[in-house]
Amino acid sequence: MGHWYLSPNRRLTEEEQALVWQKPASHVESDAERRICDAVKRNWNRGEMKITNILLEGDAGSGKTQLAKALSADFGLPYTKITCFADMDKSDILGSILPVAGRENEAVQYQYYPSEIVRAYENGWLLEIQEPTVIRDAAVLMALNSALEPDGSINLPTRIVHRHPDFIAVITTNRGYNGCRPLNEALRDRVQHAEKMDLPSLKVMVERAGCKTGCSDTELLQTFARIIILLDKTAKANAIKGVAGMRSYFYWVDAVLQGVAPVDALYHKVIYKMTTDEEEIALLEQALKQQNQISALEELCVLPKSNTNGEELELRADGSSKAEPFEPKEDLPPSAALKRRADSEGHSDLPSETTVQTEQVQTGEDGTPIYHELSPEDAKQLQEEKLSFRKHLNSEAREAVKGSIHEKVGMIVHRPEATEPQREAYRETAQKLRPVILELSRKTQPLLEHEVSATFSGNRTYGTVFHAEKTASPDFRYFSRKNPPEENPSLAVALRIDQSASMNAFGRLEAAKQAAVAVYEFCKYCKIPVLIYGDTADRSPREKMSLYSYIDWEKPKLNEEAALMGIESISNNRDGMALRILAEKLMKASQNTKLLISISDGQPKAMPDYTGELANNDMKQVIQEYGRKGVLFLAAAIGQDKETICDIYGPERFLDITDLRQLPVRLVQIIARYL
Repeated sequence: MGHWYLSPNRRLTEEEQALVWQKPASHVESDAERRICDAVKRNWNRGEMKITNILLEGDAGSGKTQLAKALSADFGLPYTKITCFADMDKSDILGSILPVAGRENEAVQYQYYPSEIVRAYENGWLLEIQEPTVIRDAAVLMALNSALEPDGSINLPTRIVHRHPDFIAVITTNRGYNGCRPLNEALRDRVQHAEKMDLPSLKVMVERAGCKTGCSDTELLQTFARIIILLDKTAKANAIKGVAGMRSYFYWVDAVLQGVAPVDALYHKVIYKMTTDEEEIALLEQALKQQNQISALEELCVLPKSNTNGEELELRADGSSKAEPFEPKEDLPPSAALKRRADSEGHSDLPSETTVQTEQVQTGEDGTPIYHELSPEDAKQLQEEKLSFRKHLNSEAREAVKGSIHEKVGMIVHRPEATEPQREAYRETAQKLRPVILELSRKTQPLLEHEVSATFSGNRTYGTVFHAEKTASPDFRYFSRKNPPEENPSLAVALRIDQSASMNAFGRLEAAKQAAVAVYEFCKYCKIPVLIYGDTADRSPREKMSLYSYIDWEKPKLNEEAALMGIESISNNRDGMALRILAEKLMKASQNTKLLISISDGQPKAMPDYTGELANNDMKQVIQEYGRKGVLFLAAAIGQDKETICDIYGPERFLDITDLRQLPVRLVQIIARYL
């Protein structure tokens, strides 16, 4: 103990000595702890190479705060922390000047109260900065960045504070949770050592759990640890937000030691902490079954306990490793079987055979979807509403092309309805894409918030702006403070799909369908307004232009997303007309960013003469006209006419999709970048 002390000759005050963390008996040094201590100690007296800012990034329960506290003990430095929050302002970084009430008729006095950051910064403590990624105000991050400079200083209202040579900042942050943005690049650049925090090794997990809970049954601890590791990996692979971490592991072991059935404890201490979504629970159950972990639980034989919580369980949970193996009777069910109790709800006893077959719909006992039949009156009202909306879309589309070369082109806007096979196909397609969509959605959600608020609330007893004219008032409300920014999505998306005959070749149509499903599911999850339209030309002498409105944000309850599986290749394509109609609809959106993506495999061509320079110039005119109005165009080229498409849209708006399998993910990633 003490061989990693950074300033062994330093004398701490009594307050500081009390702040130095003391390692409990349950603490087990990890490789990350030894690696950080060696690196910091080795470079401590190397001038510009000194390591003073450390980043610990990982899932909840991976031991970030535990490691930060351990570094306090290793380095012999007082430990303190701040937990960041979304609406932090500069006063939370720098401290505040607050009024101090005196006696009646005495002048109001003001006193500066330093923040915890300033105290640690000035006195040379180890400061854990928890979750700086949630901070929404860029000005606050800039102040924090300045404080983390190796030779930095903080300008306070009363003085300038310089960084103490022993000050160490340990930044701990979760990976991609709700409310968390990607770590600010400037802040990340100031870090001299970073650790990717994952679950410890199996050996370390077992040692820590044994010390924490007092359990000496190595077989039990190892089995539980393997299940925690498996659940954690499964959650990451399927974009499940929850985490199976060390805390869950400890409480699971402890619950079993107290006599709780291990399967019950598994759900209530681990799985339900990760998720309560039935579909996600089924994925976790399936992973346990495939890896035979349930069988491993069943094979743990211990002396029976009187309190089994309604389960037949024999598990060596008293800490003794010398118990004789329990011999099950032939007429009794196997121990630790996954049996649902009468009062147990919320999880499945029979995992699905494959992860892609889980359906996010209400199903019957045989797995078939249950649909609630509408009353005749409701069905009639629904049909009337659909007909009215279709008439509205036709009128709106004809209005959009007035004054253009397409004004006299015969056009019909269709609203396709889904069939039962299409609904089944949609569920299968969405399930295959679901892990990627959820992962991107989880990382994108924090970006849907505006970074800066322009409004302030006054009459505050503390804040960032002092109003001298208010001091005559005896209520001490002399400050104003920035209001939290709004959190509405600032993006609207329109996806146009070319339904010309050539799209039927080389799997292009299937790729377009999958892309449409991915875009819709992503936008729905992130609450981004979305339009998905398809179009073709020359379907009949009367119908020279056909638009297919699959998804429209005006009437979301009338959308049938499964109709996307009915997209088909038909005839020619009149691209400029389709782009103009969708761009005009985008212009009506209140969102700041308006993105129009076109999936096409060829250059425009329609009867009698919409081709060549005429068609190309028409498309360029639409792109320029609506580009000036704020619509962003992007072309995903999936066919042979890529050079022509690139020339029409411009290289900055062109995506060359060589591998069609990448199309769905590429489009979703691109949409996320525009947030």
